[in-house]
Formats: sequence, C-alpha cells, structure tokens
Amino acid sequence: MTSGAAHGRVLDELSGYSDGPFAVVDAYATQRARFLRHAAGLSEEAWRSATRCSEWNVHDVVRHVRDVTALHVFQLGGPFPGFRLTREFDPVVTPTEWLAASAGESPQDTVLELARLVEEEERLLRARAETNPDETITGALGRTLHWSVQSIHTFWDAWMHERDIMLPRGETPEYPDNEARLATMYGLLCAAAPASWNGDFVHAGLLLEGGVDDSYVVTSVDGVIRVLAAPVDGPDRLTGEVGATLDGLAGRGPELEDVLDGSAPALARLALLRKIVT
Repeated sequence: MTSGAAHGRVLDELSGYSDGPFAVVDAYATQRARFLRHAAGLSEEAWRSATRCSEWNVHDVVRHVRDVTALHVFQLGGPFPGFRLTREFDPVVTPTEWLAASAGESPQDTVLELARLVEEEERLLRARAETNPDETITGALGRTLHWSVQSIHTFWDAWMHERDIMLPRGETPEYPDNEARLATMYGLLCAAAPASWNGDFVHAGLLLEGGVDDSYVVTSVDGVIRVLAAPVDGPDRLTGEVGATLDGLAGRGPELEDVLDGSAPALARLALLRKIVT
C-alpha cells in the first residue's frame, strides 16, 4: 500500500478544516439524514436491542444523540438544551445523567425532537459559516479552538453512535467520501488530544486500509493538534483497517494493539483516549 492517493486536507484545532466550514455543514447533512432515516425505520423490538454501548439500548443511544444535538444547538446560539449542565464533564457518567431528563419518552417522540433539532442545527451552522467562518472560541476544556472543531466533535459523536447501533445488527453505514474523511481525521485528532494536552510530543503516521485517503499524519506542535491527509513520514508508523482503528481509538472493539501494528510509542500516545472513555 502506498500513500500517493492522499489528498492534502488538513484538520487543525485553531484553523479548522482546510475544505472550509461549509464542508463540515455538508458532512452533517448526510450523516443526520441517514441517521434519521434509520431511526424512523426501527421496529419496537429494535429500539430495545443492545448496542456497542454496554449500558445502553438503541433508544438510549438515540436519546443521547438527541441530547448532544440539543447541546450543539445551544453552543451555536440556540435555546438551553433542557437538561442539567455541569462544569465538569465525565464522558462515562455525564451523558447517562442527561438521559434522566427524558426517562419514559417514546422512541417516536425522540425521533421527532431530533428531527426538529437537526433542522435548527443546520440553520445555525450555515449562519455561522457565512458570518463568522474564522471565529475561534473557548472550548469545554478551556482551550482555544476554531468554532467548527467543536461542531465536528458533535458530528463525530453521532457518527460513532450510528456505528454503535448498526454494526451489532449486521449493518454498515455507507459514507460519502467527504463525511468519511472528516470523521477519520477528527477521530485521529481526538485520539491525539490527551497526550498533547499532557505536554507530550505527538507524531504518528497511519496507513489505513479502506480509508478515503490511504495515509494520515498526526502531529502536535506547541500543543496544537493537526491531522493531515498526507504521506507518512518518520519512524512513528502504524498500519490498520480504518473502521477498526477508529472504533478502537474511541473505546470500541478489540484493544488497539490488536488492530494497529507498528510504532509502540505512537500507539501508546494515541491509546490514552480509550482509557478515558472506557
């Protein structure tokens, strides 16, 4: 496998996505439409079925996606999401606490509310992309970010949870290239964050079979994380399959050493996220 097909895109914490914020809006549009179509077609039995989130069934996962969408709308200037927000976010505990606000809600009501929020989300995203395309914000952890990077996190969360629902049912979503690339690049950026924030130098080149681009380079310079769709460079090389890698980095499926081969130091730095979210 070679890296000659890499397309030169960049995702940077401070400058956002090199294809621009409207590319983020487009990725949202395809993912949200597909997720809503799938949710609307689920049977009563399917809503109660298990997912890759061990404590949550399908309805719990969709309610969580709805909650995060409501929070995203709030971050973009919309109304308060309606559940308790705390200063300290625990990725294992806090989302389950949010679900208490919608206990007993029917799946049909969840889908209707999610559809309403998605419509408002797209309107606010497009407005932000048009009026403040280069704006930076203070993120949830007190770090300065390009505004779209915070939004890409919400996109990636829904993208991963779509897999949490569909893969146990023997179904695999079909992703447009722009959506798959953005999810891949953000998954790598997110995985590099804990080590970078701890002050470690992060550098990894990943050759990912099945990806839109066959190679990605993850770097952290002066604490700012950047992911490039580019040929790998240096000894910190890892190889694997794109879906298994993204799942493993986010705490799903086998341990990372079982899905990625190569540089032990690079693997150890990227594996910190998994320890946090599981």
